Amino acid sequence: MGELYSFADEWLVPYPIELAWRMVDDVAAWPSWWPDYRSVELLSPDRPHGTGSRWRMRVRSNLPYTVDFAFVVLEHRAPNLVRTQVEGFFNGTIDWRLEEDGEGATRMVLNEETETRWLLINLAARIGGRRFLELNHAKAMGRGREGMLRALARGYLPPDLDRSI
Repeated sequence: MGELYSFADEWLVPYPIELAWRMVDDVAAWPSWWPDYRSVELLSPDRPHGTGSRWRMRVRSNLPYTVDFAFVVLEHRAPNLVRTQVEGFFNGTIDWRLEEDGEGATRMVLNEETETRWLLINLAARIGGRRFLELNHAKAMGRGREGMLRALARGYLPPDLDRSI
């Protein structure tokens, strides 16, 4: 059995919900603004957005290993919710919930309920390294928020997405 993790990360971004949603929904662009995302690959070329879309990610943060995982979108309700099932380095669910927070701002909450599958990481967590793994997650999330804010401040606009999906 792996190690169970439960994270709830909150970002407050001073941009409208539609723009924040488009940043989350445009998975292909994540590496352009979130430095920990080294690569993303669309596994469902006929469905790049919406329920049923599938992606593979390679993520590297502060610790000396790369996390490789895939996800499938289980629920997709623009502009408020995307819920995914992840498998690979860890298994579980991750979702983004977005809501308007004041005039022109968006509150974004990432909820993660996962179990790590890599024996070495599980062993490290059990012998006292869990705090480092949790800190690694927090640092990666901080860089994601800052990367999003920098990209938006530079005027980044995700491409138009097909809202009929």
